[in-house]
Amino acid sequence: MKRGGGALAILALVAAVACSTLQTSADWDRTKDFSKYKTWSWKDDGSIKNDILRKRIQTLVTAELTRKGLTLNDDRPDLWVAAHARLDKQVVVDYYNSGWGYGWYGGYYGGGMTMSTATAREIPVGTLIVDLVDTKQKSLVWRGVATDTLKPERSTEEKEKALAEALAKLFEDY
Repeated sequence: MKRGGGALAILALVAAVACSTLQTSADWDRTKDFSKYKTWSWKDDGSIKNDILRKRIQTLVTAELTRKGLTLNDDRPDLWVAAHARLDKQVVVDYYNSGWGYGWYGGYYGGGMTMSTATAREIPVGTLIVDLVDTKQKSLVWRGVATDTLKPERSTEEKEKALAEALAKLFEDY
């Protein structure tokens, strides 16, 4: 009985991961010695108008950078951190084929030419970009991009958890 429950839990986890729409990528200047970067500070460009979202992003990015051994220092940071959020819409076309229709010779049967219906819908997609800029050289040294389908019906806790997972994945290879 216990074995079946464990297998079911693993199957549910695999299904959840397989359905994830989260995509992340990171790129960095390979000529930089990242071990020299010890401190950082926020460089707010004003692109995130929603105060709740901005604070949530700042809290979670702070946690990720702290895990990576960096310390917040507003006086003399080695890096500026800038977060940018973008909202877009993606059009998805769903097709339905009834499997029934009229044949080439006017006869009605379950093969040949069939009746199909297509519907289009817009899906909100959010993109979060996190830039790390060398404060002395004033040059971009690392950029991470996370893109995911937004689900407005999520609870506050679910939104925060999804953002935390996206940022953890984004900073995996830093």
